[in-house]
Amino acid sequence: MIRLRGVIEKFAEWMALLGGFVVFLLMLMVAVDAIGRKVASALPGALEFSEALMVPAVFLPLMFVQLRREHVFVGVVTDWMSPRSRAFLDGLAALVGILIFGVLTWLAFGKALQAFTVGEYRIAVISVPIWPFRCIIPFGTGLLVLQLALNAIEDFGRAFGTDEPAARAEAAPI
Repeated sequence: MIRLRGVIEKFAEWMALLGGFVVFLLMLMVAVDAIGRKVASALPGALEFSEALMVPAVFLPLMFVQLRREHVFVGVVTDWMSPRSRAFLDGLAALVGILIFGVLTWLAFGKALQAFTVGEYRIAVISVPIWPFRCIIPFGTGLLVLQLALNAIEDFGRAFGTDEPAARAEAAPI
């Protein structure tokens, strides 16, 4: 199980790095487009590609952010609770996340399959394929569901286990 966790953590890290690389590409493309408008001409398809590239920039790092437990968290309500109670509530929150993002993954998969089947693209100065980016959404949310399931198992283990749980579960530095 520890070896599998290490593989999952490394995979999540690579997805986050890939998402960061996409952000770098976006920055570079927008800069070239802005400079090109002033000097010669705009970069063809820059707007359409920047819209499409936002998808991997957002959805690929989701698993890593959940692994590190760095999604939005408000502790005002739970700070006074015991570590076991907080672990139980964290586990319940993970189950709710599994439900919500599981449905989102399922629905996005249907849309991605439809986009792949028709070869969806956006017409601009140049044709921009949209279907690969639609496929990234269920991939990213599916990975988030996997991480939420692992978090739920860990949280309920801390809530009901024999070991004294940590004050607040923090992800190990990667």
